[in-house]
Formats: sequence, C-alpha cells, structure tokens
Amino acid sequence: MLNTTITSFNELNKWLSDNFYFEDGHILSIKENPLEIVVGYNTKANYKANSERHILSFKITSSNIIEWDFDKKSALLGEDNYIESIESIEVEHGICLEFFTPAIIRLTAENLVIEEQELIKTTFKPWVSDKEIFLTSDLYEIPKPEFWKQKLNKYGHHISFRYYAGDERLPNQVPYPDYQGYFIQLTDKIKHTQEGIFLKHLQIVNGKLNLSFENKDDELKKVWNNLTLILANFPNAKIHCGNCEFTGTQWKQYLSDKVLPTIE
Repeated sequence: MLNTTITSFNELNKWLSDNFYFEDGHILSIKENPLEIVVGYNTKANYKANSERHILSFKITSSNIIEWDFDKKSALLGEDNYIESIESIEVEHGICLEFFTPAIIRLTAENLVIEEQELIKTTFKPWVSDKEIFLTSDLYEIPKPEFWKQKLNKYGHHISFRYYAGDERLPNQVPYPDYQGYFIQLTDKIKHTQEGIFLKHLQIVNGKLNLSFENKDDELKKVWNNLTLILANFPNAKIHCGNCEFTGTQWKQYLSDKVLPTIE
C-alpha cells in the first residue's frame, strides 16, 4: 500500500481536501502505544439496509507526537458511527488534526504517515429509528385531525393538538388540510410540556399520502408505538424507518418480534 509522509499544514490540508475532509466518515479504530488511527469514508453507498457498501480507509501513524487528546469513554468508533469531519489546524509547532465527533479528538505531531488501506467491502446493517417514521399510502385524502384522536383513543390515549409550547387545540381548532407543524400530545401533559409527537410532513403527492412523524417526547413511547400501528393499517402502506422499508404487515411483525429485515 502507498505510504505518504506529511510534514506541513498545506500538505495535510490537501490530503484532507482530496478526501472530502472525511465528512460523514468514520474513525474505524484507534490503537495506542504506538498510536495507530484508522479512518475512512463511504465511496459506494445508498445507506439502505443490507445494500452494498465500500469504505476507503487510511491508517495514520506518527513517531513524533507532540499532543494526543483522546477520551476512550466518549469516543464512538467503528463503521456504524459517523463523524462530522476531520480538519487540519494551524499550530505553532508541528501539524495538527482535529476529529470532530461528539467529543473532539486532537493529534499534533512533527509528521504523519498516511497509509491507504484495502477497500473495505461490506453491507449496511439494518437499523430502525425509535423517533422518526415516514409513510406513503394509497390514500387520496389527508386524514382529518379527528381521525388521530379517535384512533389513539381506542388505545387509551387521550390526545390533543398543540403548536410548540402552545396551548391545547381541539381537532376542530386545527387547520385542515394543512396541519403539518402541529404536535400530538397527551391532553393532561400539555400544560407542563412544550412538544410531543411532531407532524413533520403531510401532503398528497401524485395521488398518494406522504406523511412523517417525529417523537420529541421520550415519555410518549406507548403512544408512538400505537401511532405506528395505525399507520401500518393504511391502504398499501410503505413505512420507511431508519434505513429499512416495510409493508404494513412487515411493520406489525417487526413490532411483535423486533427482527430486522435480512438479505434475501
């Protein structure tokens, strides 16, 4: 594999620029004593569950380290965790890399040796969000606000609508058909909360209903699960959650057994 020794800020910045500053890339591994950092980014990816994925990876080493700031407890490593970027920082002595993750990692050294690794060929692991869901359905009319109140009431959830940090709105006080931007919240929680389950998108497109919800209240998990069951019963429902796609029947099965889709 090709090795490149970098000794200046300009050389370092060019290498990062050539590799898109590893935006939405990965710190694949970190070994210490001696230090060895493996980073990478996706070169072939559609991010769908079980689809093919190629990761271009590089090993970074140095024998002349000036500063190494790294907290193992806060580091999120591996191909399933994403970083914002890797940046070159101008310093008085040596050259410096900063890895922008939930916690900043910083390496300053007299020089860096960059070794391009073999292309990693793998697949995207399926995952499901517990906060966001998107639905398409052969429904030609936007459901009225009263629909959600009636359906959730059957599960024992007495809900109302509200804007962010707003007061209770009854279904007949919610503008129809354009009520995206409203929250669904348990009526008895409205006075001491600001959010709820957010209706992010609600539209008829090419004769199909498109809608998405986001749960912004961790105490509404039961309401959320029942709401997604209601969505699964929509005609010809297609549910996108995380990087997975489900029919309504498949979604109900997932809620029952928590088994994610596998490669066919």
